[in-house]
Amino acid sequence: MNVVFLNENTLGHTSYLPRFAAELERRPELGIRPLVLDALPLPESLRRLGDTSIRGLRKVGLDFHITRWRIAISRHLRQQLDALRTREPVDALLINTQSAGLELDGVAGIPVCVGLDATFRQLADSPWFAPNTASRWLRPITLPALLRRERALFRRTDRFLPWSERAASSLRSDYGIGPDRITVLPPSLDPPPRRGPRSRTGLPQILFLGGDFFRKGGPLLREVFEQRFQGRAELHVVTQSDIPPGPGIHIHRGVTAGSEAWLRRWREADLFVFPSRLETFGIVLLEALAFEVPIIASDAGAAREILGGDPRSGSTRFGTLLTELTGAALGAAIHQALADPEPGLRAALAGRDAFEERFTLPRNTERLAAVLSEAVAARRR
Repeated sequence: MNVVFLNENTLGHTSYLPRFAAELERRPELGIRPLVLDALPLPESLRRLGDTSIRGLRKVGLDFHITRWRIAISRHLRQQLDALRTREPVDALLINTQSAGLELDGVAGIPVCVGLDATFRQLADSPWFAPNTASRWLRPITLPALLRRERALFRRTDRFLPWSERAASSLRSDYGIGPDRITVLPPSLDPPPRRGPRSRTGLPQILFLGGDFFRKGGPLLREVFEQRFQGRAELHVVTQSDIPPGPGIHIHRGVTAGSEAWLRRWREADLFVFPSRLETFGIVLLEALAFEVPIIASDAGAAREILGGDPRSGSTRFGTLLTELTGAALGAAIHQALADPEPGLRAALAGRDAFEERFTLPRNTERLAAVLSEAVAARRR
């Protein structure tokens, strides 16, 4: 069965579908042949639509870049899909995210599954779509066209694959989609070997990993480290941002996921700190769970869900969640983790067990194959 993967290959979305595709290629017995099409780079014919912006108007959304860029990447994928269908039979489409599927008018008779880390309704209330007061006031002008396209896609979607229960809840409450069409399918990883007993001869290592140092809360962590923890720990920063090192601060740029340098950072880390201010999911938290590293994270995206949050008490089982993202709160959490590491280590061990239950690539690829097969069978009945 040929399934075309329409992939919005930006930010954290980049690795979501390709990991499943690679696992399906490795396991032909699951009966799915993935054909991956990437949204980026845009061809020259669509670059002006997707990339240009109008200075001054971009800040408040009145250049409609939020909508134009999504139309451009979806149109590019539609062009690739049309060309592919002249060469290959297509049994189903798997789209991640909905931004990649806004130009599917006229594609009839093919089951459609949509993965998403957040609905546009959720993003409309966030800094992703409304970064300031003016843009929030202007949402009735800037967002309706985008929301209409999303709803049109959702009407023709057979099955939804939200990354988290948080996104699933929005599908149910904001869009009226029945639970029988929703299967939570989070980003998934191959489980690394168990970490085993730790031995530390030098200073404890605090790890921060985020491609965009600034959006992921790096400046706050650096400030807290410089004020309170120099000489007591090392801070290792894995990022693509161009930032300088400092006393006790080690910058690792150009490190790719899965590389030996990347593995070393996880294996040597004593504490993972992720004070991100703007998140829809938080894939890096899954990596911390997998490598059994104690976690301190902001309450952003799906962090509460990933860390085993109790909706009644607000406590989390697999790490420390910062409900207040301030220097004082972050510093207190790091101090507690370094002064008494045992609770964090116990939480990390429990987190690894939860990772194996919910986030392993082999298990979730089987679930994905079942959803795709059911969608195709339902259309053929």
